Formats: sequence, C-alpha cells, structure tokens
Amino acid sequence: MQNDKQHLSLGPLRLQVDPTRAKTYALETGGDGLSTPLTYPAVWLAEPSLLEVIQDLCRSQDVIPVHESQSFFYSLELALGETYDLYVLLKRETDPSRLIIEARINTTTNKLVAKIETILRLVPHDILKVKA
Repeated sequence: MQNDKQHLSLGPLRLQVDPTRAKTYALETGGDGLSTPLTYPAVWLAEPSLLEVIQDLCRSQDVIPVHESQSFFYSLELALGETYDLYVLLKRETDPSRLIIEARINTTTNKLVAKIETILRLVPHDILKVKA
C-alpha cells in the first residue's frame, strides 16, 4: 500500500464473482440472472478492506460520500465463480471535493479484464444538519 497526501493505492485484493451474489444483483438491477452484470464490480466497493479506508477518510474529514458517477471499460467478461485481482487507486480532489476511485481488474494471470472509475462527491456533514 502506498500513501501520499492525495493518493492511496490498494491491492491486489483477491476477489471472486460469487455466482449467487451476481445472480441476485443482476435480478435486482433488471438483468436476467444468467450472466455477470457489467456493473457487478460495484459490489466490491463494500469489501471491508476498501470500505474501511473510504469510511475512515470520510470520518476524518467529516464528509458524506455521494455517488456522482461510475464507468466500466471491459477487455474481457467477468465469469461467474472466477477469482480476480482488484487494484485500486484512491485520489482525493478538493475543488470540487471528491474521492475518485480508479480500479483495475486483472485475471490471476495478470490479464486486464476491466478498468473502472467511480466518483464520489464529498459533501460536508454539517450541510445536512438542520439549523434552528
């Protein structure tokens, strides 16, 4: 893991496309449940090793992450039951206040599967407080 003032690298995180989870996710998002949805890697953002880092950053800056955008660029399809390596670069921007999550998914033999970008707008926590 590398860390500097505005960037943090994580990985590889070895993760599997869980067939049951992928089917449930597909059905919840309007898919047929027979293949891995293109947006399935979004569920990996909830993996504890990644989620904890994002939560810690948000707590330390008293901000709430709000989903702004997400994009997926595939070289290969994700296969149900397969294991992949996820590499993540977290980039902090201040104007506007954002956390950009750049991820790369590789096969365990290091072939590129996909590149993902998720942008979270970091909203000051006190903006949500009701002023009396």
